[in-house]
Amino acid sequence: MSDSNLLKLVFFHDQRMEELSSSKAVSNQTELDPLALFTQPDPTYSRLLFMGTELADKRFGLNCLEHNHELVAIFNRLYSPVIASESSDAMSLGDWIDNAQVNAFIIVQSNDEAKEAEVDVRSKVLENGGLFSEATEHSISSWGYEISPDQIHTILMQGYQVITKIPAANGYDLELYSRTNPYISFFYPIQSLLPDAFRFFSINGKRVHTSEALYFEFSRLHNPPHGYEEVYPESVL
Repeated sequence: MSDSNLLKLVFFHDQRMEELSSSKAVSNQTELDPLALFTQPDPTYSRLLFMGTELADKRFGLNCLEHNHELVAIFNRLYSPVIASESSDAMSLGDWIDNAQVNAFIIVQSNDEAKEAEVDVRSKVLENGGLFSEATEHSISSWGYEISPDQIHTILMQGYQVITKIPAANGYDLELYSRTNPYISFFYPIQSLLPDAFRFFSINGKRVHTSEALYFEFSRLHNPPHGYEEVYPESVL
């Protein structure tokens, strides 16, 4: 068992899509259909944050984990790029994770959904236009830096997902936005890597209020806060 390697999966479930929209967009939607606020369910999304810590040398980032390549392989099995960079149309998600600059984002699609319906993505971009087109064109031209919440909202509403490569002290971590809840899709494949790859903690993001709480491994590893669950090979959901 690798006690010095720690993977944290911080999850935020049932987040209101409205939080990703500008106040103007929400106001316009209300003006067009005020009854929708009462007659339609409030759309939600999930956000997963994958963070790595190498405890022995106090290094931070998924890339610092000895078995990071196996974690990247899980992403690669679950999702495929919709649009990344113009010069790398055939790249896999794993290639993008390994080579993209920190702060880049990529629009992806579940591999299960891609098998059910193959779509000419470039045509769909032209048909939808607006923020989706803006975000995809931005991603094509510049690896996709600094995606806005409004752009994430539009992409999720089109049925795609967004992965961002966020900075860590010694490399990068990953953040995933999805309309559907992808937690279980990651939980079991990651659990299958235990106990050899790393220690794995599943953390309720609503319990994280400070930086100290987020990096609990340096003060409370043997007595984690409520909502921080260490996952073992025999753990069940």
